[in-house]
Amino acid sequence: MRVAIYIRVSTKLQEDRYSLSAQKLELTRYADAQGWEIVDVFRDVDSGTKLDKDGLEAMLDFVEDGLVDVVLCIEQDRLSRLDTIKWEYLKDILRDNNVKIAEPGSITDLSNEDDEFISDLKNLFARRSRRDLLRKMIRGKRQYTREGNVWGRQPEEYTYYPETGVLEVNEERSWLIPFIDDLYLDKNWGITKIANELNKHCKTIEGKKWTSQQVLAKLKRKSYHGVLEKKFKTETITRPDVYPKLRTEETYDRIQKELRKRYIRKSAEPHFLRDTEILCASCGKVVSVKKNFTYGKKENQRYPMFVISHTAETSHDNCVAKPYVNDKRIKHRIIKAVKDILMDKETAHKHIDSDFDENELIALDKDVKRLAKQEQSTQEKVDRLLDLYLDGKWPKEKLDESRAQLDAQLALIRNDLTERKRKYELIKNNQINYDTIAEFLSVANRFEQLLDESDQQRLIGSLFPSATMDAEKNLLILHAYLPQKVKVDIKVAIESIEEMTERELIERSTARHKQAQKYMNKNRGISLEALGKAVGSQPTTLKIDQERFGPFKHLKPNKLSPELRETRIELIKKELVNNPGISGRQMEENTGINRKMIYKLIDEEGLKD
Repeated sequence: MRVAIYIRVSTKLQEDRYSLSAQKLELTRYADAQGWEIVDVFRDVDSGTKLDKDGLEAMLDFVEDGLVDVVLCIEQDRLSRLDTIKWEYLKDILRDNNVKIAEPGSITDLSNEDDEFISDLKNLFARRSRRDLLRKMIRGKRQYTREGNVWGRQPEEYTYYPETGVLEVNEERSWLIPFIDDLYLDKNWGITKIANELNKHCKTIEGKKWTSQQVLAKLKRKSYHGVLEKKFKTETITRPDVYPKLRTEETYDRIQKELRKRYIRKSAEPHFLRDTEILCASCGKVVSVKKNFTYGKKENQRYPMFVISHTAETSHDNCVAKPYVNDKRIKHRIIKAVKDILMDKETAHKHIDSDFDENELIALDKDVKRLAKQEQSTQEKVDRLLDLYLDGKWPKEKLDESRAQLDAQLALIRNDLTERKRKYELIKNNQINYDTIAEFLSVANRFEQLLDESDQQRLIGSLFPSATMDAEKNLLILHAYLPQKVKVDIKVAIESIEEMTERELIERSTARHKQAQKYMNKNRGISLEALGKAVGSQPTTLKIDQERFGPFKHLKPNKLSPELRETRIELIKKELVNNPGISGRQMEENTGINRKMIYKLIDEEGLKD
């Protein structure tokens, strides 16, 4: 048997002290005693709840290359404390490659239903054990805090010595608090201006530039007037006179009053995607609409923009895609997708994969059978729990938690199964087809006429209550829930930045051309230069607009006029036909065209070729 040894600890402290080397020694001895060939030893210093670990991924590469027969770990919880979805993914890789999981004294064959069931329980208990450990740690931290002790990372203005429990003022950084307080209260500066001023004097403790949020955090922190405050899930613990004071309590109260006065939280601005719940295809977490600002070249020149991204910085640490998409790359494409669908069945295929035909029925039938098999398998796992209850060897509370997990999984499978069956029957009876979708989306044909953002938000939210963003493929998949209680996916390709830039350029050019022509209709016979001044554009820019959309009507001919250029070219051609050897000076006399312009037009148009 070819064995891959997998060892893991959660912290660097464990790695340095004992655990990894101890695991390796014991597992190597066990593999040798079994007569197994050790392919390699894979190690991780990371949480068991994460799937994307370097050592685990390297081991799975070996598995998929067919180099491993068994994965050996000291206990299964070293391999996995994953949630249900990630654990199923890991099992599928091992099962598909006929790889077993081994612990000293036992082997689990994932192709055997009973073995897999016990393995699932071990994974569940490992997750429960981790939660128990975390609860105990939090319980200890709560009591430690109640006693007025500090722990963990402290504000940079203080130095904490964990060996002695001594907390002292850091003289090198303590000047920051009175400096910030003076600027905020006495000089009435905003937090962004304060951050900019701090950047002139120093950097943050991490060596980075100050931000407004860091300044705001220092204005809100209670430790600077002596208070220790820790927020736990079930309670907030507050203890006075723990920290050496860097500001008075009266100053803190003045700051909080000023903060409430200056920063009244406004409700989120309307946005066409705000009522649609969007999930990231890469990590499964929520992405939402956020208002950001982009800055111009001039000082204090900034422009608002909406982006679709994860809800918090910490929520996408493990996301490969890390979506960050300007909403301008989406809105235009959603409008186009709806119009394509409403145009005819052929253009609808750009966005809807389903044909609602016999092939669709065959695919749905396969899905129904697959989900029915999953339902039966999950129900069997639930039923087998009864035997474990009666056996009495497993803790009841852990079996109850396993039952709750399986029940939740079963409910998801049944909901999916019900929807697939309903869709199958509707297509079979021709109750759902291209026409029903077109009718459902017809209300969105007025989207551009709904100038109010609130109306647009309500319309899109009612048609597409959920969506999936695949940032890696530049794709937004809108989930339309039809009145027949079935879901239809509508794929919308997100514009590239280059496409968006080109489209906006043409849109601006179109609007500028219309504005200029409207002005010309009221002020006939003015020159291109005068028109440019009137509409705030350069004559050369208006010339390009004419080349795109046609010449302006009622424009006085000038050196940039297309009509004047054509007239001059015709005159030059006529002179060249009548007298091929004519000089530039003679042609200037005959036509009234400047010699420099004559030579330029002859060269550009190739009139002597």
